[in-house]
Amino acid sequence: MGMRLVIREVFQNASIFECEDFNEGLRLVQEKPIDLVVLDIHLPGGQDVKMIDMIKTVRKESKILIFSGLPEEKYALKYVQAGADGYLSKRSDPEMYGEAVLAVVNEKKYLSEVVKEQLVTQLPQNYNKIKRRKWIGLTERELEISRLLIKGMWTKEIATQLQLKLSTVSTFKKKIFNKCGVTSAIELSKIIDDVAATA
Repeated sequence: MGMRLVIREVFQNASIFECEDFNEGLRLVQEKPIDLVVLDIHLPGGQDVKMIDMIKTVRKESKILIFSGLPEEKYALKYVQAGADGYLSKRSDPEMYGEAVLAVVNEKKYLSEVVKEQLVTQLPQNYNKIKRRKWIGLTERELEISRLLIKGMWTKEIATQLQLKLSTVSTFKKKIFNKCGVTSAIELSKIIDDVAATA
């Protein structure tokens, strides 16, 4: 109810839909051009981080704001690295709700100041661990395409070998680069080298 009121305050003419379970929500996203999905990780029928990919697959332009009672210090980075556009703790000051909604709708990532500080503090010490988590976080198909990219294969060659459309492989490639925070197959290869060296 609190989130509904916040959205109505920020966007007076917004159409707001509520779903009882994840499957109902996914159908809604398929049927309607939903701009923002406020997703509770404990939604019945949910599949943890897999829900993010499932939503993005059917409506890639939809923004996803995780709204959860789980400790943000422990879980926020996990969900944002998996593709969510923000993580808002239910324990946050209600004034932060509107800030989070506005940030995500306006193409920005949202993390609380606590989590941002945690990220800055931990990044130097845990750089390789973070890279390893990103690599492990790829789907089986993304892993398969990543390995072919690292071998130096072109997008068209990968499409032919895997019997996929060129556009499909291009979409996968973009997802892989976004998840791993790289811009080229060379950078992707460097991540794998570092992971292997620290494993």
